[in-house]
Amino acid sequence: MLTMVLQTSLAQVRTSPQGFTEWTAHTSFRSARAVAAGSDGVWVASDGGVFGYDLASGEITRLTIVEGLSSVQGQSIAVDDVRGQVWVGYADGVLDRIDIETGQVEAFRDIARADQFPSRGIQRIVVAQDVIYVATSFGIVVFSPDRGEVQDSFTRLGPVPPAIQVNDVLIAPGANGEERLWAAVSEGVVSVPLSAPNLQDPSAWTLHRTGLSGNALEVLSLAASGGTVFSGTGQDVYRWLAPQNRWERLNATNEPVFQLASTGDGLVGIDRFRLVSVDAQGSAGLVSVPGFIFPSGVAVTPGGAVWMTDAGDGLLQIGSIPAGATEVAPQQVVVPDGPSAGEFSELEVGPDGTLWAGGADASNTGFHMRRPDGSWVDFTTDELPELSGRNRFLSVHVDADGTAWFGSEGGGVARIENGQDVTLYDATNSSLRPATGTGNFVVVSGVDGDSDGSIWATTRASGLPLHRRDANGDWTEFAPLVGEGLTANTNAYGPIFIDSFGQKWIIVLNETNFRLVRGLMVLETGNPDAVEDDDFRFFGAAGGSGLGLPSTTVTAVAEDRDGQVWIGTSSGPAFFINTGIVARDASAQAIWPQWADRSLGTFVLFGLEINDIAVDPANRIWFATREGAWLIEPVEGGFAPVVQLTVDNSPLFSNIILSIAVDETSGEVYFATDRGALSLTSDAVAAAAATQDLTVFPNPVRFDSGGPTDIFIDGLVEATDIRIMTVAGSLVRRLDGRGGRVRWDGRDESGRVVDSGVYLVVAVGTNDEGTAYGKVAIIH
Repeated sequence: MLTMVLQTSLAQVRTSPQGFTEWTAHTSFRSARAVAAGSDGVWVASDGGVFGYDLASGEITRLTIVEGLSSVQGQSIAVDDVRGQVWVGYADGVLDRIDIETGQVEAFRDIARADQFPSRGIQRIVVAQDVIYVATSFGIVVFSPDRGEVQDSFTRLGPVPPAIQVNDVLIAPGANGEERLWAAVSEGVVSVPLSAPNLQDPSAWTLHRTGLSGNALEVLSLAASGGTVFSGTGQDVYRWLAPQNRWERLNATNEPVFQLASTGDGLVGIDRFRLVSVDAQGSAGLVSVPGFIFPSGVAVTPGGAVWMTDAGDGLLQIGSIPAGATEVAPQQVVVPDGPSAGEFSELEVGPDGTLWAGGADASNTGFHMRRPDGSWVDFTTDELPELSGRNRFLSVHVDADGTAWFGSEGGGVARIENGQDVTLYDATNSSLRPATGTGNFVVVSGVDGDSDGSIWATTRASGLPLHRRDANGDWTEFAPLVGEGLTANTNAYGPIFIDSFGQKWIIVLNETNFRLVRGLMVLETGNPDAVEDDDFRFFGAAGGSGLGLPSTTVTAVAEDRDGQVWIGTSSGPAFFINTGIVARDASAQAIWPQWADRSLGTFVLFGLEINDIAVDPANRIWFATREGAWLIEPVEGGFAPVVQLTVDNSPLFSNIILSIAVDETSGEVYFATDRGALSLTSDAVAAAAATQDLTVFPNPVRFDSGGPTDIFIDGLVEATDIRIMTVAGSLVRRLDGRGGRVRWDGRDESGRVVDSGVYLVVAVGTNDEGTAYGKVAIIH
C-alpha cells in the first residue's frame, strides 16, 4: 500500500550575529538528487538538504545549512555503515560528513581548495574498507575518513586526457581475479590493479573501450554483480566480457543510464524515465514506476531492497522487482514535511501567523501556505486540477481576516478563504481582461487591499490595467491614467501597494518591454466610483544629491510604522514623508536615507539593488538585496545598520534575497532566497496594547565562560523606557524599547558584565500607558 511518511526530527541551531540566532529552514526535499542505502537507513541528497529514513522506526532525520550542512543541493551521497557516517558531496568540491548517531556535521574542503582545476565537483562517493574513493571533475581523490584528510589523488588515468572528469568509481575484480579500481569517464572505462606499485603512474592504468561507440563512449555509472563489471553509458547498459576484452550491449534502453547498483544476483539502474533491471543471466529490461517519471537515483540495502529517488517526489521504496516485470508500484513514498517547491517569489504573513508564499517563476509551482504549527499546504495542479494552466502565482496579499489573494502571470487572481477554499477570477467572472490576442490569459502584476475591504489588482498586456473588487464582490475596471508623461498606451502596471491613507503606489512598466520599469505612480482615487476626483503623480525621472528616486527602476514599496513610505530601486532605497496627499502634492519627492555615521558613507545602501522591503515591530527596516539581508534602524542624525546577514555569518543559503516578510506576533522574519527559504526569530515583536507583567527569558540566565547571552524582555508597549535595577534600587542599565520586545546583553552602562544576582526590570510607557515590572536571575 502506498503511504506518505511526514515525520521530522533533529532540530539543531546554528548561531549568527547577536540577537539573530534561532533559524529554521523551509526547504523542499522533494527534488531528490542522489540516494544511498545502509544497513539501518536510506539517505537522500536533495535540493533542500539531506534527509535520512530509519528502516526500523520510520523516523525521518532532516538536515539543512541550519543544522550544519555546507550547502543545499548535494549531488552525491554515500553511507559508511562501519563508522556510522554519511558522506555528502557538492558541486564546489566540499565534502560533508554526518555522524548518524549525533547528527553532527563536519565539512572537509581539501577538494574544493584544489584551485588548479577549474571544476572540482564531486560526482560520486564510494566507501571502501579503509578509505573513501571520490569521483571528481578532475580525477579520483582517495580520502581517509579516520584521519579526515586527502590520502592520495589520481589525475592521469592512462591514455585518457589528464584531469578528466570521473563519473563513477568501482572496486571489483579484474580478469585475473585481482582487485582493481575502475573509473567511468567520457572515453570509456579505465582501471588499475590496487596492488600496483604506483597508481599515480599513467602507465599502470588500462583503457577499456572496445565495443563502445557513439554515445556509449560516455560512461556514467559502474556496478558489479556475480563477478562481472557493468557500465551505464550514454546509451544503454554494457557488460564487460573479460576473456574477450570487450563490452557487450544488453539492449535495455537507448537512453543514458545514470546510475547502477547491485542487487546481489543482478542489477538495478535508472535511465531518464524508468528503472533498468538486469537479472543474473544478464537479461535487461525497463521497469516503469507509474506516477514517477523522473528517477534521479537508485540504491539497494544490504538486504536487497530497492529504493529510488525522483526529481520531483522524494524517496520511493520499491522493495523488489519481479523477474520480467515491466511496471512496479512503490510500497511507500517518503518526503519530509515542507513545501512542494523550495523557491518563492513573494512572502506575506497573515494576522494569525500563517505564511503565504508565491511560487517560483516556473510552471506548476502554484503557491504555498505554512500554518502557525509549522505544517505546509501546497496549492498546485497536483492538489487542485482547476489550477491547470494557471501557473506562476507570483504576487500575494493577505487581508485582515486572513483571506489570501494571489496574482498569476496568465491565470488571473486566486482567493483562498479559511486556508482551503479557492476561488479563481479571470475574464469570465470579473473585470480582469486577457492579454491582447488571447482567449483568457490574464496577466496580473500585483494585488493589494484597502481599509474598505476592496481588492485592487494591476494587469498588463491588456488595455485596462487597474481593477477593483469591492467588499460586495463587484468588479470595476479602470483605464490607463493620462498625464505627467503617461499616455493612453501606458497600460502596463506592475506591483501595487496601498498605504494607510488609501493611496495606491503602482510601479509602471514599459508597455513594449515588461522587463523595464518606467517609474512610480501614486494614485488617490477618492470615491472609487467617481473617476473625476482621482489625483495622481508620476515619478519617472531619477533624482540626485539625496532627492528624488535613486533610479526609475522601482522594485518595492513598503510603509513603516511612522507612516513613511519606503521605495526600493535598482540603485538603493528612498522614502517619502507621507502626508496622505502625495498624489496631489507637487512638492512631494523621495528622500535618500543617510547614515548617521558618515564613516559608512553618506546614503544608506546607495547603488545597491533592493529586491524587497519589510518593516518589523520595532520600526526597523529590512532590505532584501543581492548582498544579503540588511536591517537598519532610525537613530539621531539618520539611520544606523543593525545587521547585514550573509552566507558568511548566517545559515542563509544564498546572498541573493528575493523577498522578506515579518510575523509581528512571533518576531519571526522570513527570507526567500534564490536557493530556498529560511526564517529567524528576531528580537522585535508587536507591542502590547496596554502595560502588563513582563516576561523575561531565559530566566534564570546562566553566564558560562563564553560570556553573557541574549536576555529578552517581552510584553512591552509600543514605546518604552526600560530600566534594569538591582534589588537595592541602583540603576544598572537603561534601554529604549520600540515594539513588544527588547534585548539586553547582560551588561551595565559601562559595558561590564553584571554580577550574579536578581535584577528588576521596570518598563515605563512613554505615552502614559503606565509601568510594567519583571525580574531576572543571573548566575555565573
